[in-house]
Amino acid sequence: MIGKGTPEVEDPFAVEMVRFQGALNGVAPDMESNTKLARVALQPAKEMITSALSRHADTIRLDPKGDRAKIGFLVDGVPVPAGQVPKQRAHAITQIVKLLAGLDINQRREPQEGGIKASYADEEYELKVLSVPVEGGVERLIIYIRDVDEKLEKPEDIGITLELKAKLRELTSQKAKLLLICGPRRSGTTVTRFAVLRGLDAYLHVIYSIADLADQQLINITEFEKQPDDDLDMTLTRCERVEAEIILLDPIRDAETARTLVEHADNVTMLSELRAKDAATGVMQMVAWVEDAKRVAGAISCVLSQKLILTLCSRCKEAYKPNPQLLSKVGLSSEETPVLYRRSRPPTEPLPKGETWEPCSKCQDRGYFGRTAIFELIEMSDGIQELLASGANAEALKARAREEDMLTLHKDSMRLVSSGTTSLEELQRVFKTG
Repeated sequence: MIGKGTPEVEDPFAVEMVRFQGALNGVAPDMESNTKLARVALQPAKEMITSALSRHADTIRLDPKGDRAKIGFLVDGVPVPAGQVPKQRAHAITQIVKLLAGLDINQRREPQEGGIKASYADEEYELKVLSVPVEGGVERLIIYIRDVDEKLEKPEDIGITLELKAKLRELTSQKAKLLLICGPRRSGTTVTRFAVLRGLDAYLHVIYSIADLADQQLINITEFEKQPDDDLDMTLTRCERVEAEIILLDPIRDAETARTLVEHADNVTMLSELRAKDAATGVMQMVAWVEDAKRVAGAISCVLSQKLILTLCSRCKEAYKPNPQLLSKVGLSSEETPVLYRRSRPPTEPLPKGETWEPCSKCQDRGYFGRTAIFELIEMSDGIQELLASGANAEALKARAREEDMLTLHKDSMRLVSSGTTSLEELQRVFKTG
């Protein structure tokens, strides 16, 4: 028994739990009016989110399925099952998370979006909360996790090499054109768009932004004041009149926007993004929207595309001597690459007496920890422009880019394999799944 004035001793076996520090929108949760909900759901919600954070997850999904709900995590983009809970408990967890995120817990028929400030293990996080109505009067809960201290701002932070950075600077320094960033959904194209912008020389160029900057901090780049009644065409025209040389844009999502940007491509360099699985597909999407392949070919300077790949755990990755034939097949030299790396594996043979095997505490025995990007760059060379104007498809553009020795996903990924950053097995997984 702890008496009055006796310091309370912490339980050494207690599991550290996530700490909630308020809604991102500043709305204080009314816990007093929801004491029953808090009593039933707060601890299970903490346990679910704590488990996700301890496993370095980037997404939590709580999906109602019949009388149960499945909990799933994405750890570095890879799905990981995390158990099931009864439907009623899932509903209560969803409601308490919505309450903590400053959302309306009585609104269940419309999607809602909010966020929670949180901390865990001396790290600060933002939990972006999304509730989506599904059949049966229940909701799907999705939580996107962002480590506040993880900075992905400069080109080198996301894996852009000095050579690629210099190439992008060169292309934006030429005559006015449109530079596009492409990638699949949730592949980090927005992060790349801002990183590429920061890689440009703001001292040599007059750079404006007419994009939604959210919480991005951009040094020596002016946020252009848009007029409420102006459309995109009028805003670009006004921006050009103040002698903008480079303009940061929001993502392209429709044909009208694509046509407007192509019309302005002769006047100013623009940086935007669109969703597409690779650079060539992004070019073809622009052609489909604008309906003039020759005009698109003349308006674009280059298209940068990316994929996210897992990086090997630096603590437990294993070196091995690769088969020379395998190296030749993937385009590597046995002389330049005498050693490759792969994820660690538990021993298959009994260990010597007195020795024990322990899983890696850093990656929790996954063999991988974190992600980086691999890139491809299609430049609008004379050959590519002629091919596009002749009605070529995406595969023909890719083939011509390889012939002209442009940067490809394969070439960039081999750089990371040879340096021990990732493994051949990881590349097999990434390219097999699209």
